[in-house]
Amino acid sequence: MIELHVVEGPDAGRTHVLPDGEPQLLGRSTEALGSTDPSMSRRHAEITPSGGRWYLRDLRSSNGTWLNGQRLEGRAELRAGDSIRCGDTAISVREVLPGAGAHADESDPERLQAIGETVATISHSVKNILQGLRSGADAVELALRRGDLAMAREGWPIVARNLDRISWLAMNMLAFAKDRPLEVEETDLGQIVREACDLMRSTADRQRCRLEVRVDDPMPPAPVDANAVHQVLLNLLANAVEAAPAGGVRIEVRCSLDARAGRFVLEVEDDGPGVPAALRLRMFEPFASSKGQRGTGLGLAVARSLVERHGGGLEHRDAAPRGTVLRAWFPANRDDPDSERTRGPVPGAAPDVRWDEPV
Repeated sequence: MIELHVVEGPDAGRTHVLPDGEPQLLGRSTEALGSTDPSMSRRHAEITPSGGRWYLRDLRSSNGTWLNGQRLEGRAELRAGDSIRCGDTAISVREVLPGAGAHADESDPERLQAIGETVATISHSVKNILQGLRSGADAVELALRRGDLAMAREGWPIVARNLDRISWLAMNMLAFAKDRPLEVEETDLGQIVREACDLMRSTADRQRCRLEVRVDDPMPPAPVDANAVHQVLLNLLANAVEAAPAGGVRIEVRCSLDARAGRFVLEVEDDGPGVPAALRLRMFEPFASSKGQRGTGLGLAVARSLVERHGGGLEHRDAAPRGTVLRAWFPANRDDPDSERTRGPVPGAAPDVRWDEPV
């Protein structure tokens, strides 16, 4: 069995174990192993098994496939120690011995500690959410037994609020655990903003937050992954709503085109208490939260990751006279994701030579 380890490029550090008997694609397509490298074609190269061996061939990609420093022509057998280059991405081919991967994982104390901390943090969040659900459900159950509709109305918002929280947690855990390739299309960004705000409005109402939307019209289509941007905006809104004090806050969502800078801009501003100074340097790190038992600390980390994968950025600043502004921007000009429009490799990135790395 062999594995592909990405040693250079936007996805450096990823490892793909090739399952026995199943052909695999390299590229940015959703059916491929997956890459965020814009210099790779959507269907860049194919790796196929035959007789217990693996073979690599280029799929007429824009920038070619290089094996051990030579541009690939036809089909070539892969061996442990080979290096593959596709655009700006360099991949090392490694042999995986039976049981070697599991043994290495079990004996890595840093990895085990990281897993333990992650599980403990998520378990704590789930426990708090379940306690909230139990409390709300008990109130609704008591109201039903008494036939007291007013009491049921008081208990239901607790249930609904915690259903929102567990939905956000599940969505962000999926995004945090596995990056799927972006599906970039020309998209009406204003429509995404309106849909996300409509979805969040009932949650904002329960927290007594006033949600306002400002979209500059008309705007040209934005080259983004609509589902990813929708998740980014939901996370920014959830962050503002969940951090709101008991009396609620005003939250304003703005969508605009900064033509001079060549970027689309989304801003979520609230007039709440702001971000504590001690947390500002860590607010985009996983599991960093200022919301105590109400927060999971994944929302902003996932939002920044999705924005940066578009080639954009996510920033924080204080609002005047009080509150917080979270500003996400996305490039207005982006390479067409089709292979014939694939961006060229970074200048100076020479084809690789063979690696001889220990497994």
